[in-house]
Amino acid sequence: MSPSPYNGTSRKLVLAFDIGTTYSGAAYAFLDPGQVPQINSVTKYLDNPNVGSAKVPSILYYDRRGNFRGVENGKGLQDDESLIQMRWWKLLLGPTEPPAALKDQMSADLPMGKTIVDIFSDFIRYLFDSTKALFISSDHNGEHRWNSVSRNIELVLTHPNGWGGPQQSQLRTAAVRANIVPDTPEGHARVHFVTEGEASFNFCATHTQSGENLKYGDKVLIVDAGGGTIDISSYAVTNRGPLQVEELFQPECLLHGGEFVTARAREMASEKLKNSRFDTPEDIAAFAQKFDEGLKRIFSDDNGAQFVKFGSPRDNDPGHGIKAGKLTLTGAQVSRLFEPSIQSTVDSIRANFTEILCMNSFAFLVGGFASSPWLSGQLNQRLSDLGLKFFKPQTNTDKAVAVGAVSFYINRFVKGRISRFTYGHPCAILYIPSNPEHTKREHKTFINPLGGRYVPGAFKSMLPKGSKVLESREIRKTTAVICEGDPPTEVRTRIIKYDGNIREPKWMDVEQDRFETLCYISADVSGSPCTLRRGKSGKMCYHLELDVVLLVGLTELKAQIRWTDSITGLEKSSDAVIVYNDASENSYADLGRVRVPRFTPPPRYEDFDPDW
Repeated sequence: MSPSPYNGTSRKLVLAFDIGTTYSGAAYAFLDPGQVPQINSVTKYLDNPNVGSAKVPSILYYDRRGNFRGVENGKGLQDDESLIQMRWWKLLLGPTEPPAALKDQMSADLPMGKTIVDIFSDFIRYLFDSTKALFISSDHNGEHRWNSVSRNIELVLTHPNGWGGPQQSQLRTAAVRANIVPDTPEGHARVHFVTEGEASFNFCATHTQSGENLKYGDKVLIVDAGGGTIDISSYAVTNRGPLQVEELFQPECLLHGGEFVTARAREMASEKLKNSRFDTPEDIAAFAQKFDEGLKRIFSDDNGAQFVKFGSPRDNDPGHGIKAGKLTLTGAQVSRLFEPSIQSTVDSIRANFTEILCMNSFAFLVGGFASSPWLSGQLNQRLSDLGLKFFKPQTNTDKAVAVGAVSFYINRFVKGRISRFTYGHPCAILYIPSNPEHTKREHKTFINPLGGRYVPGAFKSMLPKGSKVLESREIRKTTAVICEGDPPTEVRTRIIKYDGNIREPKWMDVEQDRFETLCYISADVSGSPCTLRRGKSGKMCYHLELDVVLLVGLTELKAQIRWTDSITGLEKSSDAVIVYNDASENSYADLGRVRVPRFTPPPRYEDFDPDW
């Protein structure tokens, strides 16, 4: 696939940061009008001696006052007991609490005065400074080129398939605090998001021979096996020139990455070494590190004995399986450490991909955990009946997500995506005594300012779960606002996500635990037409009908408020602000505490369904 020249009108710089659970990476492209962009990986990070590597450890250090001191670099930070080490902190931003297998190994406290957004901000700034230093040093005119685009930088941040708007909102805040973009609407618009699965597809489509040969009708399966998550995505090629694809099924995000294999190895060692002289936190940690760096990466055959060297040649304890500093394991014991990760991946692929397979299907395995020969071998073996064979890009996949994220910004291959849940909104509907669903909820009814009797808690679906949505598609909800006093100048409406199995849910008191506030849509409507009516109490009420418009086919939710001008008859719109209900910052001392939303506004008015 021959890359096309950049067709923009001005120079700009695209930066992409792949913040991983265990390792992270960065890439960039200088976009010059009329020139073919070249995507470059960052291969040198500040204060890190591992020159030439496209990844850097996601292990951060802070002093007792909460000052960021650097990343794991082999220069003694890890030996300074006065510093706080932060490992696997990425998982703290996810939609679910970190699994116990990892949470027990995390630091007990965040650094003084720090929130998880601050941690991301510090690391984003570190990646930015590293990218800037490499960019300038790579060209004799590098500093001039950097300065020419320093106010026109586009930032792409990747995240697991299972993350969404709340996490994107916090990542954007982190980028602003890192001084990458200004805290303005224009600055916010320069921060973009893409899932790790989609970024990996972009990499495979542009950096592998199979990707180069994709043709109309081909099906592509992507398994991005990282340290924390295994992201599974699938696409169908709908056009070849230029390449365009659409998602086949809802992307999966499995909390079964490579770190969970190491965590299970740690638990196994703790049990096997119990009551031995090696039953110490230091020896267990040494075993886990040696397993992670050695056997986990080369294990390929569950026949015969396996060894993990973690002590000195003089360390022997035959009763606990230790000889010459090596712990002996059976192949079956080691394979069981991988089994939950492998089986969950196989189950997900079978559940989603089986019915849409065809002869021209491709499967790619990328990510740090993809280097495991046991993982790739077992996936090929257990899915062979589906005709799948997993390809691993010959180039270093450590840089796949970051490079793919830059490609995402330039190429925009994915034109259609699958909705991960049902979008809708709560509303009150006119009470009808003959409707049994209404009489069941009669005790909840209320009289609105205009004298109508309404039933609250109804749910109006806007987009069903599993729907295919093109990038350009808009979904609308028409709502009526009734308020006493002054005419409304701002509206705030609530968007609900439903993740249950009812195809068309009608009431939010059925399967209550499957309904959740996704976000609030807030917009200025001071110029919109209101109808003045006298309420039942004699007070004058303002009645306003408007449309809430969502663009859900993008990698990030966008919204507008629209209405019809009563004089011109033309549609007018106001850009809306999306505020996520759980986009809160948590400076919790105990990382296991439940997150408390900072933004939970009480409704100023009730949304009324104008169709009733």
